[in-house]
Amino acid sequence: MSTIRILGAGAWGTALALLWSQGQGEGRDVSVIELLARTPDEAALLRSARVNSRRLPGVSLPATINIFSATEKLPALGTADVYVVTIPSTEFDSATAKQIVQNAGGAPIVIASKGLSLSGARPSELLIAAGAEEWCIAVLSGPNLASEIALGKPAAAVLAGADQLVDALRTSLARPAFRLYLTDDVVGVEISGALKNVIAIAVSGVRALGYGENAAAALLSRGVAEMARLAEACGGRTETACGLAGVGDLVVTSSNTGSRNAKLGALLASGMSVQAAVDKIGATVEGIGTAHGALQLAAAHKLEMPITAAVVAALDGGTTIEMLARALLGRSPAGEWR
Repeated sequence: MSTIRILGAGAWGTALALLWSQGQGEGRDVSVIELLARTPDEAALLRSARVNSRRLPGVSLPATINIFSATEKLPALGTADVYVVTIPSTEFDSATAKQIVQNAGGAPIVIASKGLSLSGARPSELLIAAGAEEWCIAVLSGPNLASEIALGKPAAAVLAGADQLVDALRTSLARPAFRLYLTDDVVGVEISGALKNVIAIAVSGVRALGYGENAAAALLSRGVAEMARLAEACGGRTETACGLAGVGDLVVTSSNTGSRNAKLGALLASGMSVQAAVDKIGATVEGIGTAHGALQLAAAHKLEMPITAAVVAALDGGTTIEMLARALLGRSPAGEWR
């Protein structure tokens, strides 16, 4: 019997545990589902309450989900198992990457976190630097609201990695209400999944200012162009930004009121400070650190990324969301793809 071990018991990690605990035995091998909380106290609370009241209130966790602390000593994983990483990208540093590689053992690692480090490093790069083999790393991304996944509503995602790996993983991870599309463009999927958080801050801010849906759609489209440019410069493919990890995820993130990044954009547009907005949201906002990392990456590749630069300026207190919107929407006409 294989094991799917999920590092991170936030909304996304909990939703994936619920997803993969469902539909067991429907033409596939039954898997043991393990969810790893940050601390022993958090794990004990989840085991007792059988609900993640902070992140997914009202959704019960079935007994088929085994809950542990990330600090506990667990049985080693093998090649037939899967180690899934859902921790916030802000926690994804070299030390954490080394720990993940050690804990994964012989199991393939699926990165379900979306973001970049402050220096612009992708999670897969950090894992490889920590000793992971490139062929055993996959990335899961797409327009997947945790609340809807937890309720079993239909969704699709893209799984990126080596052909043989993602073919095998699809059998373990796909469900009737969770369709997986495959690609080998790990770089493009990681960049797109990270940048959508940054662009969503800008789009949501423009929408909150009352500029209208035309302006929001224009900014969203130009954000996709930034995604595509950065993905290609880093070795990914332009078309990946136009797929599930890019356009698909950006549309749902920038328009849904449940998105932390969209909430941040709206709160900043109201005149709230970044810290006050984050405190009000009460959870990690991935786009903040990623915006800074993406700008560092763009500078390294000599790329112009005006939306990302404007978001960083707003986050650092150098400009307001309204000034950002006016500057972006008032830029001189140029070729659409350049």
